[in-house]
Amino acid sequence: MALAAGSFKDYDGLADAAVRGSTSANATKKSFKLDLQKADGSKDKFPFLGMPKDDQWILYGGDEVDLTQGMRNWLAYNLARASGRYASRTVWAEVFLLDDGAAALAPAHYHGIYIALEKIKASPDRVNITKMTPPDLSGGYIFSYENDNLEAGDVCVGPLTGWQNPFLLLDPKQKDVTQAAGWLASYLQAFQEALEAPDWLVRSPGYTTYIDGPSWVDYFLLTELTKNPDGYRGSIYLHKDKGAPMAAGPAWDYNEAFGECCGYPVDGWQRGGESGPGESGGSAISAEGWRFMICADPERCLVDPTDGLSRWYRRMWADPRFSGAAATRWAQLRSGVWSDATVQEMIADTAALIKSAVLRNFERYSAVLLKPWYSGAEQEWTTEVANLQGWLLKHLAWMDGALAQAAGGTAALPVGTVAAAAGPAAP
Repeated sequence: MALAAGSFKDYDGLADAAVRGSTSANATKKSFKLDLQKADGSKDKFPFLGMPKDDQWILYGGDEVDLTQGMRNWLAYNLARASGRYASRTVWAEVFLLDDGAAALAPAHYHGIYIALEKIKASPDRVNITKMTPPDLSGGYIFSYENDNLEAGDVCVGPLTGWQNPFLLLDPKQKDVTQAAGWLASYLQAFQEALEAPDWLVRSPGYTTYIDGPSWVDYFLLTELTKNPDGYRGSIYLHKDKGAPMAAGPAWDYNEAFGECCGYPVDGWQRGGESGPGESGGSAISAEGWRFMICADPERCLVDPTDGLSRWYRRMWADPRFSGAAATRWAQLRSGVWSDATVQEMIADTAALIKSAVLRNFERYSAVLLKPWYSGAEQEWTTEVANLQGWLLKHLAWMDGALAQAAGGTAALPVGTVAAAAGPAAP
């Protein structure tokens, strides 16, 4: 596999490429994971397309849901990084795929526009956590929640009391992680019990001793800004460093976000997202309403009644320290890196950068991308990008009002005051 441009053309090692994704693996245009290797099969770290060197990468090809050709994922990751949180770095690239032996590179090998991404992993330039050194089992961990998307060989953590599915342990990767998985399950259970206890706001230790509060606020705000249907129930990453509280993130998987899809797990998608307002304050995919509150209305949450982490966030929202901190942080972000002007500039600059490549991509995959209600590829893509921006600006305005109301005009205690001082908090 070779890229048409960029620093990867100077790479002289081997790239072991494999199709990645679950639902996306069935798409006409595949996404790939790349493992860079030396001739002897050992790992080969390289600054892929100018990003910090590593041996594991992803080429995300977009999909047939997000007709902006990947801008939803690109925008979410860049908004996360703009807030000061780690999210995968992104580089747009056009890919040529050679799978016919020694043939010379030719236009027939054109495979379309892709986003080169960093794979989420423990690394100083990615998720910067300390390698676990038993007998200290307090970290570092990277783990995820994937709802019921489980595969053979997954290391399960839990499920916790009241949950239908477990978390998945991604790091550490030692041969025997039984003790580590058990320790993490106990930690998560202790956090949940502290959060859901009758005396949760006054008990000691309280739930805030288990979490890095500011990271949980930022993850909440990004998920709500994007109104990601998977934002609490799938592709959810969490991490915990040694001797530190549990942090939320990094952000991942936003192809169905920004009002795109699809109402799940909420009744109403078939009616264009109309299903509210209810406790959420709006419908499933409209520019109004909370994502985390959807399952506060049982009649709207028909398939996944726990909805993953939204269970925890609904409880935290009742803590004035959390809702106040969210409102304060929102005002800070909206005055700078998440302002309307900044968001519009990000979208406009990226659209101008990739337009020609996107149209070539549409020509390559016209059979699955071109929709009959558009006159052609350019109208389809520019309209989809405009719809993304229009939805986002409306939702930002709705959140401005909702969070101003949550702030109540008073200063709030930052959630991280206690959490930042927390030690291992072994359950």
